[in-house]
Amino acid sequence: MGSFRTPLLLVLLLACGEAQDLCHERYGGTCVNMYYNSCLSGHYYSTNGCAFQEMCCIPPKHTIYPPLKQGQCGVSTPVPERQTKIVGGKIAAPGEFPWQVSMRSNGHHVCGGIMVGDQWVMTAAHCFKTNKNPYAWTVVLGEHDRAVLEGYEILEKVETLFIHSHFDPAQFLNDIALIKLGNPVTVDTAYVRPVCIPNKNESFDGMICTITGWGASHSGGVGTHNLYKADVPLLSNEVCSYLMDRTIPNTELCAGRKRGGVDSCQGDSGGPMVCKKNGVWNIVGIVSWGYSCAQAYTPGVYTRVQSYLDWVHSVMSYYGSHPSQKRGLHYV
Repeated sequence: MGSFRTPLLLVLLLACGEAQDLCHERYGGTCVNMYYNSCLSGHYYSTNGCAFQEMCCIPPKHTIYPPLKQGQCGVSTPVPERQTKIVGGKIAAPGEFPWQVSMRSNGHHVCGGIMVGDQWVMTAAHCFKTNKNPYAWTVVLGEHDRAVLEGYEILEKVETLFIHSHFDPAQFLNDIALIKLGNPVTVDTAYVRPVCIPNKNESFDGMICTITGWGASHSGGVGTHNLYKADVPLLSNEVCSYLMDRTIPNTELCAGRKRGGVDSCQGDSGGPMVCKKNGVWNIVGIVSWGYSCAQAYTPGVYTRVQSYLDWVHSVMSYYGSHPSQKRGLHYV
């Protein structure tokens, strides 16, 4: 066990494009500058087929989605089990975790995020340590394989970034942030859907929960192209404090196997730890920090979402009903 903490964060470079006419001829799209423009709401995007620092905006396909109950959170499309193992976990199937988003700074994947409403994404505050400019960030919904355009992806600009006013970057305390997207998105498809936010008193103690992300396969490694999933048991704060040799406050929670082998890692920051209860998935933790990745007796530490429900609901309620109020960066 080391004596320092590192944020679970990774920057990945995107591949540059092919000939510009490929965007139009193959995809029927239009090339736009990825830093100064955004695709129309509902359009897909690709970084192939356009010039450097451009993206191809592609009109939505007439895709037949499996029927889902309108407005229902925390449900996913039934998928066949995949057995390809990565980081002690497995590759997720498209649509299996439709609330997972990729957060990109200046076009590069930096962190994961969690869709909690048609215009809201929850993530970790430490993701913005090096870039707090909300207009430099985009959110990709419906993403699965970051190397392939699958036709489900939706790209949205960030309108407002809300960082918890008591976030401590040195100790990773209050490591939570909310993003308001520039446009509401359709959330009743198989590939884009919000997770459920649990009640404050709902118990998940002792449950086996699931983490997802595009993080590295080992400490210091590079991220994966495919979204992966892994099951981890929740640990009590008493056990976690003993294993981590420091006090873990009630605003955090830990998960992992004592023997190691399964964990979140660099590039998973800000992503979800979800627990399935009564047939629906609930957001319980946000990937925050750890001493290493998947090492024995060193669990991952997550922001305990239930400790911040008042903050989450107040931000979403007020700024959701006042669309013209306070765009940009705000500490609340």
